[in-house]
Amino acid sequence: MDITKYKNKNLICLKTGTKANIINYFDYQNALFVKVNINAKFNDTTLQVLKTIELEE
Repeated sequence: MDITKYKNKNLICLKTGTKANIINYFDYQNALFVKVNINAKFNDTTLQVLKTIELEE
């Protein structure tokens, strides 16, 4: 899978509908992982979530 075309694209979190983007990707023990940054705003509070997700083909 060519993940480089998604690296600087704006994505949307399916759970919250907030903007997300891939900030890094790496290969570990023959599995591809991405680190995703999710910025969520609720009323007067802004949250930043960093999540590492394993990609499946």
